[in-house]
Amino acid sequence: MKNLNIKPVNHGKTKADKNRYCGPSVISAITGMTTGESARLIRHVGGKKSVKGSSTWEVKRSLELCNISSTRTTFGLNLGRSKGPTLAAWLKATVKERTANRVFLIVAGWHWQLVQGRRIVCGILGSPTSIRDKRVKRRARVAEVYELYSMGSITKPNVANKPKRVACGADSDRVKAKRLAAKLGLEITAEYDTYIDDGRQYIYWIDGTDKDYVDLGVNEYSANYSWSDVLENLKAIQEYENKQKKAA
Repeated sequence: MKNLNIKPVNHGKTKADKNRYCGPSVISAITGMTTGESARLIRHVGGKKSVKGSSTWEVKRSLELCNISSTRTTFGLNLGRSKGPTLAAWLKATVKERTANRVFLIVAGWHWQLVQGRRIVCGILGSPTSIRDKRVKRRARVAEVYELYSMGSITKPNVANKPKRVACGADSDRVKAKRLAAKLGLEITAEYDTYIDDGRQYIYWIDGTDKDYVDLGVNEYSANYSWSDVLENLKAIQEYENKQKKAA
């Protein structure tokens, strides 16, 4: 069995790395993952679109996917949301059990937190601190307690990673169109168009030249309703300009 250690909550460096709720925070504080990664893991487990709260099953299952198991323990105390011991009472009653090599996942006052020896961490505290810290809600009732342990290395499941954006055809056409426009010394501008039924979509214009390629018969139309249309018209302009250079 591998010893676990609580860590500072990791909010990463980007907005995608961060989630401010307590479930992702405790997962982060025991695994080292960012809270954003932890939230993605909870979403995967619970089938949620967002994480603003997390059930016991979701947190426990998320930890299992990281190779961290949990065992419910009461130490003979009657735990419960309304009549369970306060966190202060639980800490006092478990002095001998709370050794430095044991980590407990606790639900107290509808809030997830981790306790290891005389240190505690949660989303509010941010970093492991003394259980006597004034920010600790010691009067909150302890509803659930789980001891955490791992038989091997802590892992980060692939589902916790931010999905890479898969480029679609429009993305490819946009990149190609912008590159070709720059090569031709032209610009592409966009504006909203309003339909009769109040629907809206973008119209794209090819600017940067005094030539009217529609009048010249190069393009069939000047307004483009997709990046593929823009690319097609730019290719026609390129072919026309190349012919003009050869003729000169």
